[in-house]
Amino acid sequence: MGTQTLVARVIGAVLTAIGLVGFFSGSSLLGFGINALHNIVHLVSGLLGLWASYSGWSRSYNQIFGIVYLVVTVLGFIASGFMNSLLNTNMADHFLHLVLGVVLGYVGFMVREPAKA
Repeated sequence: MGTQTLVARVIGAVLTAIGLVGFFSGSSLLGFGINALHNIVHLVSGLLGLWASYSGWSRSYNQIFGIVYLVVTVLGFIASGFMNSLLNTNMADHFLHLVLGVVLGYVGFMVREPAKA
């Protein structure tokens, strides 16, 4: 399994699990703000990551969601009132989204897989 696939699969599995657990956790999960819409966003992005990791679209997923999570980070920092009210985000969420965006973006755009024999 290549790096692209591994990253998409791990991130996809974690986001899917967080989305599911979030429905049973109230408004906070390990200090991160959540609500039903936020859980749905985690589920959708997680399931897409899992799908991508099994269908050969891992690199595209990593690139697209790297950009998406970086945009979400910027929105979280400059429009935190809107993001907080819509998705119940907090500063911990914004920094986690930054880490996700950097990791996914770096892997998606910078990591080259060796050619298959």
